[in-house]
Amino acid sequence: MAESTPALSQTAFVQQLNFWARDASNESAALLGAFALGMFAHLPDEGASAPISLEALAQRIGGTVRGTRSVIEPLVGLGFVRLEEGRGYSLPASSDFLRQEAFATRMREALDGWLVSAKLPEALRTGAPVEWRGGSRDLLGWYRQEFLAPRAPAPSPTAADYEDRAVRNFLRTQALVTSGTVGLLEAMVSGPRLHSELAEATGTQPEALRVLLGVLASMGLVRQEGDAFGFSELAGRSLDATSLPYFQRALPATMDYWEAFAHLDEAVTQRRFRLDLRDPATAKRIYQQNASRITGIFVSHLKLGRKAAELVTSMRPLKDARVLDVGTGSGVWGAAFGLADPSVHVTYLDSEHVLEQVKPNIAKLKLEGRARYWAGDCLSVDYGESQYDVILLPQVIPALPPEELPRLFGQLARALRPQGLLLVSGYLLTDRRDGPLDALYFALRRYVSNEGDVLSMPDFRRLLEPVGLTSSRGFEMPIQQVVVASRGDVPWPAP
Repeated sequence: MAESTPALSQTAFVQQLNFWARDASNESAALLGAFALGMFAHLPDEGASAPISLEALAQRIGGTVRGTRSVIEPLVGLGFVRLEEGRGYSLPASSDFLRQEAFATRMREALDGWLVSAKLPEALRTGAPVEWRGGSRDLLGWYRQEFLAPRAPAPSPTAADYEDRAVRNFLRTQALVTSGTVGLLEAMVSGPRLHSELAEATGTQPEALRVLLGVLASMGLVRQEGDAFGFSELAGRSLDATSLPYFQRALPATMDYWEAFAHLDEAVTQRRFRLDLRDPATAKRIYQQNASRITGIFVSHLKLGRKAAELVTSMRPLKDARVLDVGTGSGVWGAAFGLADPSVHVTYLDSEHVLEQVKPNIAKLKLEGRARYWAGDCLSVDYGESQYDVILLPQVIPALPPEELPRLFGQLARALRPQGLLLVSGYLLTDRRDGPLDALYFALRRYVSNEGDVLSMPDFRRLLEPVGLTSSRGFEMPIQQVVVASRGDVPWPAP
């Protein structure tokens, strides 16, 4: 069994690996969800008639504007749909295959298999079809067909690309998740092992395990030497004993959204959310898990937070500054500012159960003497007036209902002192909202869980300027972006 993916650099391989772990299923959900919604029947041909506006498209498919946008924006970012700014959407000639019934049937069949794909661990352990909705599904046979058998020719290279992203990307994610679940990745960390040893170590049926190993080989993760299997050279460098636990922490978070993505059409047309973070019990479970996962990678995120603190220091001194970390999560951003100057005092705001995980992180850094823990909901607490020099919003905005943002930004603006700064970290979309792709996929994930959104700089300015934060800019940071806003009384750093 040979490696079958084109040669990649180490950096490109790691990016691909992280994409499969986090974003591939989001991408598949958008591409398959567009068919479930009947979206392509309502898109005019490019150049033949006027583009259709977002509002009109939402009305045609019976969906909400926000939900419709969350699905079509990734299609624009990938080039399958055209966006003419100020007018709307159309279908380019290269995407005419999207209206072919045979192609649509293929997409609907893939979506029908979305939920059952999560039973791959069971199929590996038994080597048999899995029970599903009163019948059985040959899940291993499906994987053989998609990854190990010759592929039927697609109508065009563009159609082949769409098909691969829609049908196989979520199956790749599930193969990775399952490899972690049964302990296969961990079993290969020490080097190549005989197939029989891997089957015994993972508790899987030997021939079923060969299917999974074949899928991983097609992804460039595994290579075969005789009857022994191990990581490919690139995978071995990317998933060693130190980095593998870090990588595997992302996988359960991906699975949290699996059912929600299977029913994306319901979220768009009925506002029925299978993972509703507005439900207190669901929110508590997910946010507590997220805080725990981020705590596990606290050191790497602390470096990112310190870069943001350096940016602020280039704009104003932090001596004796009062910092508020809203929706603190693991506390990593507030901690970074606490470390930036020994006189900084940080208030960490989050729910009580999350703060219980923050306190040990702050204690390890010996910052508890300059820390205050504020248990509360960021949408209901009283922030006061002129209380803080810096207010941090780390990955909070997408988790909030968009209709609440104007009021929240108004409260935060009042809570800033003169020369105060508001920092919003996370994803930042282009002005056209057509990229970057990882931000669009994250926006889709937020929509299916709480109708949240990812913003562009024009979106931010529409929220910030009416509350007096008239000066704002976006900055690129490692991993994510930061938006900084002020009343215009703070100089921007030199380029």
